[in-house]
Amino acid sequence: MARVAGSLKSSVNAGQLSQSLWGKVNLKQYYSGAKVMSGLEPVPQSGFTLLPGSRRVGSVASSTVAKGVLRVSSSLSYTLIVTPGSIDIWRNDRVKVATVAAAELTAALIPGLTFYGEANTVGIFHQELPSGLRLFRSAADDSVWTKSVWPFGLIPDVDLGGVYAQTTDVWEIHMRYSSDGAVLSMSISVDGDETPGVLLGGNPNSVSDAVWADFAAGLQTAVQALPTMSAGVTIVDDLGMKRDDYRVFRITFGGSLIGSEYEVDAQVLNTSAISALPVHTQIGETEGEPLISVARGGFAGMVLFQDRACYFAPKAKSMAIAMSRIAEYFDLNIESTADNAARLEALRSETSDLIYHLVDTTYLLAFSNEAEYFASNRTIERNKNLNWVRASEIGSKKSCRPVTLEGKVYFVSADGGRLYSFAYDAVTEMFQPEPVNDLNDDLVSDIRLMAVQKKQGDMRSDRLWILREDGRLICCVINRTQEIMAAVEWPVAGGGTVHGLAVDGQGQVWLTIERAGVIAEEVLEEDLLFQHSAAATTNADGIASGLSVLNGKQVWGFFNNDVFGPVTVSGGEADFGIASETGVAGLWQAPVYESMPYVRVLGNDDVVRRPGKVCSGRFYIEDTASIAIGANGQTVKDQPLNRTGDDLEADKVNFTGHLTVCGLKGATMDPTITVSQVRPGALTVRDYIPGVKL
Repeated sequence: MARVAGSLKSSVNAGQLSQSLWGKVNLKQYYSGAKVMSGLEPVPQSGFTLLPGSRRVGSVASSTVAKGVLRVSSSLSYTLIVTPGSIDIWRNDRVKVATVAAAELTAALIPGLTFYGEANTVGIFHQELPSGLRLFRSAADDSVWTKSVWPFGLIPDVDLGGVYAQTTDVWEIHMRYSSDGAVLSMSISVDGDETPGVLLGGNPNSVSDAVWADFAAGLQTAVQALPTMSAGVTIVDDLGMKRDDYRVFRITFGGSLIGSEYEVDAQVLNTSAISALPVHTQIGETEGEPLISVARGGFAGMVLFQDRACYFAPKAKSMAIAMSRIAEYFDLNIESTADNAARLEALRSETSDLIYHLVDTTYLLAFSNEAEYFASNRTIERNKNLNWVRASEIGSKKSCRPVTLEGKVYFVSADGGRLYSFAYDAVTEMFQPEPVNDLNDDLVSDIRLMAVQKKQGDMRSDRLWILREDGRLICCVINRTQEIMAAVEWPVAGGGTVHGLAVDGQGQVWLTIERAGVIAEEVLEEDLLFQHSAAATTNADGIASGLSVLNGKQVWGFFNNDVFGPVTVSGGEADFGIASETGVAGLWQAPVYESMPYVRVLGNDDVVRRPGKVCSGRFYIEDTASIAIGANGQTVKDQPLNRTGDDLEADKVNFTGHLTVCGLKGATMDPTITVSQVRPGALTVRDYIPGVKL
């Protein structure tokens, strides 16, 4: 047997590494990575095991699909599967409770739909849906769902470039003076810009109306000369309101200044015997038009932040965010001045930037096509400006909503090729983006959308599921301690394409998969060996019926902790050869693990590249029913796990212990060792030692 070279291989925390890294032994993650890792997931700090299989729950009408989730409680949620013109609603126990017709949801709109679900309400948003859609679930009967428009209240009117009715802004300055004959010098400020003092030509108690008119004209000339003013502002002495010791001057903002509100103040500069009180008698405004409408389109989406509904990216103002009144998610009345009132926000006024996503974290995050922003305010109040800080200039992908996992936000670059993590740094008081797919950009690329599955049950860790544009499904396991993200592929058994991905409120992964033109909804299930699987019960002749969904397919069966097959389903029946048992039948895809290439490294760190071979391997496997080993590019060979002391009459028991494999054939440049299967069964490899000759 070959001498064992190198250290114990007990970790594949780095998952499948990019082809560009093969042979780069100076890379720290090289020794915890794999050349190929398909159908298997890393066990943190301890080898690898099988990814979950999938159970078929029903058919799907179209490959053009979008999904949303309504989380009602910790034990109840619903998954909405939207196809052109229809919404199928599935409960978390995998029962379809309703189908809702929705002709407005066309194939063109579906890729851009966004969802918000809370309590018994689901919102569906798109810029081409002027008022969005609302689905309301009956708490008494979940087969009853009512569809309506989203009940927005008091949508703000804004200037969207049309021609609108305008109101002039009017102020009055009420002046009172005593009889002591003081000289009057006064200045006026508009929006913080102050005029020089204007002098009245005589004693206020004795001058004529003509002198007062000249004084008003002087004030008018001074105001018109301010940087933000024009000839449209007029100031006149209102003779109808004059008294012996009292005058009123009316300031009107007309011409090009019409339609806006101004702040005016007046000061008497030289005496306390004369007072000047400005009064706002008419507020200037431009009526505008509703921010969303049939003509102008609707909002792109909605999130909750600090108990406000934040509706973002209306079609007419792509960088705007309408924030509802606190705890009143439909109220967008921005006329109220209370701190809890609604507000209308814009990251940038005139820009080519487009908001794609909002995320609720420590601060409110906004992701656009060009950059990433966060509002540094701890709380959002109606009467305090939000301070938007540009954190980075990467840009995000519209179809891929950012997700949060273990305290970090993960988002995808605009081209879908780079995955970043985003976390707040209290030292720099900034969000710092870091790329996380440098080691596996072959797999983690061309990203379409992402979803997080939190650890539960028999899962070893949280999973980040990534659906690529080409329909491949990638599973990522993130090790925060070692700052490594492992990526592996979930292969579609029998060949096929994944079109849709969602994770419901109970952590179940829902997949829309097309195989040979047939589209089905499947749910991942831990410890299930097969995909597209269905329950199977055999009769006294060992034949299982009711398998019409698998007609023409070569399937395997799992009964009494043992695997039977493969057999081909015909007429909805399959002969498994085991009588009167209940189990499961489905499609199977062999998992594959192939190590990184073995390269000889000398004591002075020189690398020797020459043909070599893996002659043997010593494995420690746990609860394993099937394993096949190969090396040096040769076909894998099934390894017997029965021992001489086993009771062959008893129910099959999986094997745990050491497995030594000798006589592995072949020799090649950059040899590798391969772990796979030739028949289904449980498989967990804790560690192994390769016998390598280089």
